[in-house]
Amino acid sequence: MPLDHQRPDGPSLDLAVAAADNVDAPRGVLLMLTGGPGQPGVPLLARVRAYLAPEVLREYRLVMFDQRGTGTPGINCPSLQRAVGGSDFLTPPAEAVDECAQRIGPGLGYYGTPDTVEDIELLRQHLDADRLTLDGTSYGSFTAAQYGLKYPDRVQSLVLDSIVPHKGFDPLAVDLMAATGTVLRAACRQDPACTTDPVADLAWLVQHGVSGTDVMESLSVSSLNTVNPSLKGIPAILHAARNGDDAGLKEFLQQATSSGLSYDALSAGLHMATLCSDLRFPWTGQSTRGQSARGQALETALRRLDPKHLYPYDLRTVREQQMIQGCLRWPAARTSTYPKAQELLPPTLILQGSNDLFCPVEWARWEQANARSARLVVVPGSGHGVQRDPRGQDEARKFLLG
Repeated sequence: MPLDHQRPDGPSLDLAVAAADNVDAPRGVLLMLTGGPGQPGVPLLARVRAYLAPEVLREYRLVMFDQRGTGTPGINCPSLQRAVGGSDFLTPPAEAVDECAQRIGPGLGYYGTPDTVEDIELLRQHLDADRLTLDGTSYGSFTAAQYGLKYPDRVQSLVLDSIVPHKGFDPLAVDLMAATGTVLRAACRQDPACTTDPVADLAWLVQHGVSGTDVMESLSVSSLNTVNPSLKGIPAILHAARNGDDAGLKEFLQQATSSGLSYDALSAGLHMATLCSDLRFPWTGQSTRGQSARGQALETALRRLDPKHLYPYDLRTVREQQMIQGCLRWPAARTSTYPKAQELLPPTLILQGSNDLFCPVEWARWEQANARSARLVVVPGSGHGVQRDPRGQDEARKFLLG
């Protein structure tokens, strides 16, 4: 693939692709898109095949690829990777961010989602497929929707799992913070052993020095369908910590984290490069005025926030999270541009877990409202990555074979 799709004869990237050999599959190509951003596709092939129904694998030609900047030949920033791994929230050290940007070099502006959309279009042509069926999870849902907006006539249908809305999201993460209270209280109601208010306990802990970004990281990781989507036991950990016994909380924060992921499992450098291009920050549009101007724009935006909307977190949590502290220092580069059309046209299945703390249910509802023909299935008690849940697998099977 060309690094810059406007310069097809310029520097290029090699992206690994895995494609099933049933070239004449009756329903065409099913392209599975992974998350992050920063997660490769090819190494996850066996895992994906395990949750797709056998009849889906017969009817479709399964294809996966390593999106630009991911996988073994992808972006490797050792200091940043050691500090945050695959996290969305952990505060990145300033020197690690600077070192990563320098390591990527002048091409760091070519890792936005629109660049990946063009990679997918070239891949479609290479596969000689008239149309694609795309199935994307988390960030992959955003990529799939962006391809559907840009090339609606080349899409057969979409499965969007654990939605990142195609309008993007607020990097200050106010809606993510607000969702914590809803999910924690729901988890408590489902657990007969929970007799406390986990949201009040969490708010107290944040107010008394516990890192909000650390807690956001661990709660979100726990909401993965492969970990603890019911969040069972977490209210008790929070309550004990508020009452002076913080051993369980320390263990929780240490173990429920993606900070140990290697770059070829989820690249922290690619994660930063994509988010800093894709998202609209308080300083977007004035980044050339320098870091001081960015900081002033951030502080102005923070002053406008209502602390009640951040509960059980606080302004310090907003300021210290990875997207803010990382992109605050990231060099000015290309800002992602998106299609003018904002209604998703292809037939779409939206899968959402009620306990997802990476992608709140409100994002999925927005996506449904901005798609012409979309069915939303919210799976009670499920977390992030609904196709890991048998109920989500069944919904995807029925849609893909319908």
